[in-house]
Amino acid sequence: MKKSFITICSIAAFVTSVNAIDINEAIEQALIENNSIKKQQYIYDESKQNINLSKAAYKPQLNLTYSYNTYKGSFVQQRDNSSGSAVLTYNLFNGLSDMYTLESSKNLAKGSMYNLKAAKQDLILNTKQRYISYLKTIKNIETNKNAFKLLEQQYKDSENRFEQGLLAKNDLLQVNAQMLQAKQDLQRAYADSRIARFELKKILGGNLDEKENIQDLKKQNTFLNEYNLKELDNRSEIKAVKKNIEFLSNQKRANRGDFLPSANLNLNYTKFGDNASLDVDKNTADDEKTATITLSWNLYSGGTDATQDIIFQKRILQVKEDLADLKLTIKLQYENALEEFNVSKLNYETARISLKQAKENYKLVNNRFKEGLSSSTDLINANFLLSQAKQSFDNAYYDRFLAKATLDRIFEK
Repeated sequence: MKKSFITICSIAAFVTSVNAIDINEAIEQALIENNSIKKQQYIYDESKQNINLSKAAYKPQLNLTYSYNTYKGSFVQQRDNSSGSAVLTYNLFNGLSDMYTLESSKNLAKGSMYNLKAAKQDLILNTKQRYISYLKTIKNIETNKNAFKLLEQQYKDSENRFEQGLLAKNDLLQVNAQMLQAKQDLQRAYADSRIARFELKKILGGNLDEKENIQDLKKQNTFLNEYNLKELDNRSEIKAVKKNIEFLSNQKRANRGDFLPSANLNLNYTKFGDNASLDVDKNTADDEKTATITLSWNLYSGGTDATQDIIFQKRILQVKEDLADLKLTIKLQYENALEEFNVSKLNYETARISLKQAKENYKLVNNRFKEGLSSSTDLINANFLLSQAKQSFDNAYYDRFLAKATLDRIFEK
């Protein structure tokens, strides 16, 4: 019998572990299934294809054409003729525009890669926030459930004392009103928890089974890591903006290619025929081969090239200002996150002491109430203080993890 009991417990523990997900598994699942990340991945894949598109300018182009026509008049014998051509075109020089356009495409792809990395870091933080928010709602349910049970027990005790003539009716009604309010608060807590779970499910790409349990965070010390402020300059967002500056710079250089001449080579082979099959008489020339090099140089285009050059320069200056502002914003984020982390540690210690005292206070007031030395109002207030202290403790406990997660996001840990 003892052996069977152990086996049953082992199976139960296995089932629980199978149907449970921890915060690290949630993050891994979000990085795979989240729709926003999938979209950002597609944007990056598209930018890589633009590189191949730019490389096409370095390759020749081959075009084939065919034409056939027939003429038949009242006084003219029917005449047929046809032609087929193969034209090979190759750009010999284009003012270096092709080279800088290719470099622009590479810069754009790298910038998209850094944006993807930044999006993943944001998703990790958002997943942690949704995960912890859901855990908070579970703790809130426990707190409200406990408050309701205490008021329910108080109401039973008060009802007995009322029947014995030891308690006024208004005191009994007051306890009943508070018990019903606690019941409403409990239902509200259940609703908030369901909403929080749905928000977590959404960020996981909709993959969260209703029976799957969410594991609590381990009671580990959330000590502050060693953060190097110089690492802030290596943030993916900053690298992405820098690549955007390089992209615009290369676009500007590509535009300046219009100030230089261009050269193109055309190799043309044409075959003529007297019928649809391109056949001709033996004494008639039936083909033509030509090689053409075309040089062109736009000496003046109404100032559009020079104006476009100025526009690119202004865009570069705008993005440089964005970069400077972004660096200040990130440093501000760090200062705020560090303050929040320090506050969260202090709040946790304060809330821990407060909860201990609230429990002791409720115990004392409850004993005095049973002895008739405290009123129903005193016990209701003690219950309220205990619930508030429990909620503050739970919030402070999880806020440390949230503050730490924010710092890790800033340094992309």
